[in-house]
Amino acid sequence: MSARTVSALLAIFLLAGAWAAPALAESYEPVYSGQVENGYTVESNGLFVSFRIVNGSLTAHVSGPDYPSEDANISAGHTYYYDSILRVYVDSINGSRAFVSVEKASRSTGGTSVRCDVPGQTALGGDVVSFPIIIQNNDESDHVYTLESYNDIGWKTWFEYENKGVYKISVPASQPRTVNLMVQTWSNTPVGEKKVWAYVGDIRVEVFVDITSANKTADVSAKVTSKIAYIGDRISYDMSIHNLQAGENHYKLAVAGLPDNWYARFKESASSAEEVDEVVVPASSVKDLVLEVVPPYSVAPGDYNFTAVVTGPDGLNVYRNLTLTLKSSGGMSVTASRLAYNARPGETFKIDLYVSNGGQGAALTNVYVETTAPEGWMVQASPEKVNSIKAGGSQVFTLSIQPPGNIVASDYEVIAKVKCDQAESQKDFRITVQTESYIPYIGGAIIVVVAAGLFLIYRKYGRR
Repeated sequence: MSARTVSALLAIFLLAGAWAAPALAESYEPVYSGQVENGYTVESNGLFVSFRIVNGSLTAHVSGPDYPSEDANISAGHTYYYDSILRVYVDSINGSRAFVSVEKASRSTGGTSVRCDVPGQTALGGDVVSFPIIIQNNDESDHVYTLESYNDIGWKTWFEYENKGVYKISVPASQPRTVNLMVQTWSNTPVGEKKVWAYVGDIRVEVFVDITSANKTADVSAKVTSKIAYIGDRISYDMSIHNLQAGENHYKLAVAGLPDNWYARFKESASSAEEVDEVVVPASSVKDLVLEVVPPYSVAPGDYNFTAVVTGPDGLNVYRNLTLTLKSSGGMSVTASRLAYNARPGETFKIDLYVSNGGQGAALTNVYVETTAPEGWMVQASPEKVNSIKAGGSQVFTLSIQPPGNIVASDYEVIAKVKCDQAESQKDFRITVQTESYIPYIGGAIIVVVAAGLFLIYRKYGRR
């Protein structure tokens, strides 16, 4: 067999291996990470990756003297593997430009491989970026790895596993573990790409954050952004200002969008009587505040929207939208001159109920009396219904009550419930029914009959 034939067969076998289903390498090391334009080419160990970007669509063309050519359409957020030799990750595509990361396969160190599938991410200054770091223990024994991270920008970095901060991780034999490298960027970070180094033991992984624009200097939050209250109440919102920068900052406080005649103020605590319009927040710290809102008594029930405004030292405003639902605050009270009455069978008597609105700002609406009485009793309220009782006003309801004519003398109960759209109140009355007594008349008649009998006996037999 000639040398040319052997070379041809070898080339066929190489091509067949290259086009087989890719076997992923244990770890990769970066070749290039950053922005590319249409026609940009990256070279790695005899492989060339050329990028074609047309109308927001990216195609990576891989070629080389000793490798078969291959085209791959890669969308943003996806990774393309060229056999076990190379991988290309596309972070974002914008017109004729894209942010990509090209990495080549590397051998594992000490039986361990470490990789990050998304080593390049875009963010706004002040954002927290998470990089998943995959640790593969290829040994036949468990290992504990020390986790460290560094950057030359002053960003805060830490590792998390299952939402817990960690600095060591145990990986069982022949198994992987994924920890998240968390990167807290500063809002004043200059625009551009920045590098962070992650170490798993003595294995280093490089990740990149591309700051696309400056972000806010602070984050403003509220425990509850929507509240329900009654007219006349003082409403408080618990708020916090998080200084996202690496230096102490002064923040000015204001409220926008309040209706006319409303009052609002910031306080350092709910019990504080002092109003503040500016606070100082240390670097990377949180300051708690209370925003107190007082609507006027004349306000109508309904939904109201307004905004807490925090202005940073750079003059940029951070907003937190708040909502308040106001309900009528009528305070109903019901009184009567007494709670016990005497009555006779079949006779009508009256009870006066005094209904007052002690609330502030709102009227009691659709006020009426509902009664409960023993069977056979007749009860009627006058007036039957009142459309409204204004704040500070009152209304008298008269109950006309008639027990049955054949009722037995005893104590009975009549219940009066005063109801309206806002509240209800109940009064219980004891009614003592009294009947006529004939015993004195019967006794008198008996005495008269006995006296008459004695008189007749005396006349008939008394002279003998």
